[in-house]
Amino acid sequence: MNKRSLGWLHPAVIYLIMLILVIVVSWIGSIMEIGRAGGNDELALRSVLGVPGLRWAVRTAASCLGNAPVGNALMLFMAIGAGRGSGLFRALSRLRNLSPKESTAFYISLVVLAIYIFLIVLGVFAGSHLLLGITGTLKGSPLYDGFMFLVMLGIGLPSLVYGLSTETFRTAGDCVNAFCTILPPFAHFLVTMLVGAQLLQTLEYTNIDVLLGITDNAMRIISFLVYWLPLPIILVWYQKSGKEV
Repeated sequence: MNKRSLGWLHPAVIYLIMLILVIVVSWIGSIMEIGRAGGNDELALRSVLGVPGLRWAVRTAASCLGNAPVGNALMLFMAIGAGRGSGLFRALSRLRNLSPKESTAFYISLVVLAIYIFLIVLGVFAGSHLLLGITGTLKGSPLYDGFMFLVMLGIGLPSLVYGLSTETFRTAGDCVNAFCTILPPFAHFLVTMLVGAQLLQTLEYTNIDVLLGITDNAMRIISFLVYWLPLPIILVWYQKSGKEV
């Protein structure tokens, strides 16, 4: 598969095609006056191509990205960059062939990770349940809302320890650079998130989701898949395009 064909399979392109289909379906459906009526509940299919729809599309084009987990994605990319830049990921792939210095650094980083996980467990189950919500559950808790931040620390801290122990990192600047090494494909992911967010928001505006019987819980699952499924695809695509990840 060549680079050009890979480009056509880019998730952002696929989402854009799906977005166009949703717009066309909503336009045809509104002409046919497709809707649902029952008692006081009346719901009609709304077109994006009408005057109200176009005004809505222009008004929300930029703000829709705020619905996407951009911050979480950025932290995840930074964590991956730290693991890669420090050499920790490479060490994981060749555990039996590590030098004595690398082995020592690897075990030190494991100890740091174990301490970090222990502190997370304490925050959940011990004392004041620091990482749980006010009701003592995961709903609305720091653990739930800040999960990706905690994951970034869980990858970043051992990576920094490994990089410093092996002298891959010699200065503070080296540490910062490691967190930035994998950010180029993040731009692809950001564009994909933008189109994906517009797709999800258009589904809701046109009422297609409700008319199809998609529940709120099902929509949350669909949103999660729309935002995160492209991640491995983009990383693989970026690598096959001849760019280093």
